[in-house]
Amino acid sequence: MRAAKKGKGDLYARFKKEDAGWALTRVWLDALEETARDFYGRPKRFCVRAYEHATENWLRILSNEYGIHHEEANTIKGAVESYIKAGVKGGLFDDASQFVLKEINPNRLEIKVLSCPYKETCYDLLEQGYSIKDLTCARLGCFRASVLLLSGIDCDYEVIGVHLEEGCEGFIERK
Repeated sequence: MRAAKKGKGDLYARFKKEDAGWALTRVWLDALEETARDFYGRPKRFCVRAYEHATENWLRILSNEYGIHHEEANTIKGAVESYIKAGVKGGLFDDASQFVLKEINPNRLEIKVLSCPYKETCYDLLEQGYSIKDLTCARLGCFRASVLLLSGIDCDYEVIGVHLEEGCEGFIERK
């Protein structure tokens, strides 16, 4: 059951200071999506660029300020794996087992995100009447950006499922 459906007393009992960072992230991701939709009929193009900037900035900060370096890659899967490794070292991900990567062929990678902290943002949009095809997905968007930045391979991505318990799924595919 989602937190928003519980009683107010339950919400106060569940909220901890360490949750504030994720709540703030959700607020900003929702705002990014809503603003993109305010100005563009198809916000994904806008969000794709935002996720590229976010990924580039994240990798730069990890490298320059924390000495956590990423590896260049020659494949879509290799780039996502490199990004995940850097993300684990940098504390963005708990461990690589949060993701299931299935290379369909060198041009298409299916991804399952078993535990996504951003899934509430997707649910917010679905509750507003948007479809799965309308979701821009911060996690998949940044994975797609990592492919471009770490391998030079330009790709599209798409969300194909959002499940409260099982996580989310989508794919990255070469243009």
